[in-house]
Amino acid sequence: MINKDLREFLQYIGSMWGILGGATVLFPLADVLFQVIPLPVDPYQKSVAPVAIPLTSLTALFILLSTFVQRYQTGLLTARRSGKYFAVGMVSLILFFLLDHFEYPLRAGFFPGLDSTDDYTLLLVGVVPFYIIFFAAVTRAFAILALIEFQRDR
Repeated sequence: MINKDLREFLQYIGSMWGILGGATVLFPLADVLFQVIPLPVDPYQKSVAPVAIPLTSLTALFILLSTFVQRYQTGLLTARRSGKYFAVGMVSLILFFLLDHFEYPLRAGFFPGLDSTDDYTLLLVGVVPFYIIFFAAVTRAFAILALIEFQRDR
């Protein structure tokens, strides 16, 4: 049973979409080196990367594995649903960049009593979730497409 599941998972991850899904799991870790999607830094130059990167990678890995477990529920896994997840990911990425860019004016407007030492917490609570949602949604989209391809090949 374990050998069969492992073999099926390797076939699933070995497809083109599976490779892309696996890349979205590892991409936040590579973002430390290449900084394609820069993570926010508070005014004291304290980055949210030590919190955001592990959470994002673990969430994406969980999404990838949980999608594979649903391989026998073909009614839930459609290309249209994959497209919806991809759209949610893109909207989340746009919101991430907008909130990161306008964090200080928004904080000053909505929370005038907070001082700049609270920026780190606001970044973690208000901005980083959109980073995590982006990778989770894109991983789910690729994982669904990989599962569709996996089911078709079987």
